[in-house]
Amino acid sequence: MKNPLALIRSIPWKTVCHAVWRFVRRRWKLLLLLAIILLPFIALGFYLFAPEKLEYITAEAVRGDLIQSVEAVGTVISEKDLELKFPVTGVVEEVYVKEGDTVEADQVLAELRNNSLEADRSSASASYQAALADLRALEEGTRPEEIAIAEAEVENKRAALAAARATLENAERSLGRSQGELDQLHREAETSLSGYVSTAGSTISQELTDIENSLNELDDYFDTTVIKNAVEFRSRIEYEIYVRKREETGVAIADALLGSRPADFEEALLNLGTAREAALHAVAAADDAYTIMVSLPTSNYLTTATKETYKDSFAGERNSIQSALNDIEDQLKATRDASANFSTQIATEESAFATAQGTKDKALADITTYETSLRVQEAQLALKKAGARQADIDAARAAANRAYAGVRYAQARLDDTVLKAPIAGRITKVNLKAGEFTGDFEDFNRAITMLGDSPYRVKMFVSEIDIPKVQYEQEGGVELDAYPGRDFLLQVTEIDPAATSVDGVPKYRIKLDFLENEEKNLKIGMTGDVEIITGVQKDVTMVPGRSVIKNALGQNIVRILHGGDEIEERTVVVGMESDTDVEVISGVEEGEKVVILIKE
Repeated sequence: MKNPLALIRSIPWKTVCHAVWRFVRRRWKLLLLLAIILLPFIALGFYLFAPEKLEYITAEAVRGDLIQSVEAVGTVISEKDLELKFPVTGVVEEVYVKEGDTVEADQVLAELRNNSLEADRSSASASYQAALADLRALEEGTRPEEIAIAEAEVENKRAALAAARATLENAERSLGRSQGELDQLHREAETSLSGYVSTAGSTISQELTDIENSLNELDDYFDTTVIKNAVEFRSRIEYEIYVRKREETGVAIADALLGSRPADFEEALLNLGTAREAALHAVAAADDAYTIMVSLPTSNYLTTATKETYKDSFAGERNSIQSALNDIEDQLKATRDASANFSTQIATEESAFATAQGTKDKALADITTYETSLRVQEAQLALKKAGARQADIDAARAAANRAYAGVRYAQARLDDTVLKAPIAGRITKVNLKAGEFTGDFEDFNRAITMLGDSPYRVKMFVSEIDIPKVQYEQEGGVELDAYPGRDFLLQVTEIDPAATSVDGVPKYRIKLDFLENEEKNLKIGMTGDVEIITGVQKDVTMVPGRSVIKNALGQNIVRILHGGDEIEERTVVVGMESDTDVEVISGVEEGEKVVILIKE
């Protein structure tokens, strides 16, 4: 491979230069023409493809007084004659002025009955104070004394739970003892009274069977032709009554016979009582049968002898039934007397058993109640030791704010019942009397009219963006077109609560009063530029409003220019804004250059 340097040295440079010079001398005109044509294109290429240089429009952060204002066109209006009405209806409580009286601004002219509204305000105020107390309690936290009290209450609940469990154990022991005593008494009674129980069963069976047989005999007597005809002729209704009683008695006897085999003395007593009731029914039926027989008249068929024979037969059956009843009652008395001692002891023990059962049930209920109460008390103690959560504090603060809003609402409703003079002036007419109803809102006769000392005001309309800045008693001025260069001082005295459509745009009407008597210089309809001073910040750092922008996170930032082209994005906290400038609370120092616009 040849050496490049040696190759260059081998070129005949002298010959080459001589050849180029001869070419230029022969073609110089052509070369000059090409240079003239190509140079603009070369310059344009350098211009188009050269790197762009950014241009920064900046401003300096300054320190001074920042004034915020709201501006709009105002019109001079006249409100010399004012017709004042209550914004609500009601009964007039008191009228404090009469025609010809001179009044000051905000002087009370009349008042409606408002006892209920005053009570609402007091209630709302009390609720607000309670909400504030709850909020303070959460913010201050739980005191050590309160925790000690809560711990003592937990111990009391535990002691009460332990006592209830001990009561339950005692009640269960008492139940077991009472059950054993009852079982023993029942065994003793069963052994001692077994003979009475057996006799009671046989007595029930025997005597009820005898009664049923006697009743059947009576039925047979009534079925004989002689008696049947006589009954049909003389005592048909009485016989029908007897038949019903007989049927009821038969049913009672059948039910009573089911108890002819009692298991113990208590059942024997119960069954003997049932048998006695059935026997009583039978006695009543036999008495009715005998009465019917006695009342039957004699006839060719029912002779006196025949009737006497049947009377004796009816009487015999009635006596048999009565005798059976007596036997049942004797057996009932004997069994009751024999079992009286056992019944008393069993009743006493059953009462003790029921008492123990009641004590047990109450102890179980108390245990459930105390367990629940203990869990609640332990949870409350844990809450007191843990302290209030921030969410609870925020909720309590929201409740306090809501209660305060309730106070303001109640106060606003109360204020609507008081009619005040909006400006100073003289009362010209009073159409209200104490005790009268104000009428509806269209009843313009129920009003107070007055003549204002300052008859002229300025009316202006501001946008919904600016209306939050405007407050009562803010001052400003108006430069009327009729008096260029002269400012008339004003004060905000009225702000409409609702928007008014102006050329299809919602705006809010504001009325301002002149601070000085300018009546001789003003005419209705004059217009001018009104400026209301809505805020002043003394000695603050401020930057142009266009220099404050939002980043991707929604934070306010400004771009600080260092040197000639170094940009620093810095987060700032802004305050009050004017039409052109913004107060910077932190983030920018006086004298720093902030970027308003970057031109490329």
